[in-house]
Amino acid sequence: MKTLVRFELFKQLRRKENLLVFFMFLLPLFYGLGVHNHSLIVTYNSKELINGLTFADNMYTLVYMVFVMFLILAINSANILKGEIENGSLSMMLNRVNNRRNIYRSKFYAQSIYWWVVTALFIVFSIGCYYLLVANLPIADGKLISAHYLSDLMTIVATGSLYILAISLVQSLSMYVKSHVSIGVFIVLFVVFVYLKSFPGVQLASPMYHLGQLLDTGKGIDFMRFMALNWGLVLLLNTIGIRKFERSDL
Repeated sequence: MKTLVRFELFKQLRRKENLLVFFMFLLPLFYGLGVHNHSLIVTYNSKELINGLTFADNMYTLVYMVFVMFLILAINSANILKGEIENGSLSMMLNRVNNRRNIYRSKFYAQSIYWWVVTALFIVFSIGCYYLLVANLPIADGKLISAHYLSDLMTIVATGSLYILAISLVQSLSMYVKSHVSIGVFIVLFVVFVYLKSFPGVQLASPMYHLGQLLDTGKGIDFMRFMALNWGLVLLLNTIGIRKFERSDL
């Protein structure tokens, strides 16, 4: 399995479309420049002085609100396995690795590891932008963390986990429909879950609702509720996708 995951990670690094996710690094840079230069477009309205980790957390939340990152990951997830099935390249791997379950999991693990590495780099880059552009301004305290650093860490981990759910959803969907169709279905489901969070009762089935609660409160109980639902869905979707892949006639 480790060899398969390393191989898939190498393939991830070679996929040019994956480089598009690094455009999100422009958000903390441009935001920091805007605040530093007192731009009328960029404002900070909190009464509390901002620290490095909170700044990075806010930037990562801003990335979450920009749907394009979900779309980029969805395109990659739709093609990482289904694309190889459609172009026939997967048959060579099946001749070497006669275990479809491991193949499916290695592709999911590779995507997940890639995203967590990008997330870690983004947090470090955002903190760097904070110290370079924001730390000496009146809105900042110049510190790396505050007493509420656990709240910042929980929201970062939870937001990153939602992207993993998107990866597992699209990869699972791609086992049932063509790759481009799975992307379209994902977009529809994403919109549905966004709207579900506004309706009492059914909103509890939406990961976005629980993530929104966590972003508002920063409480551990909201973090646990989100993580339980999110990773439960990840496990379910991977199980469904693996079973379909194992039974597919390639």
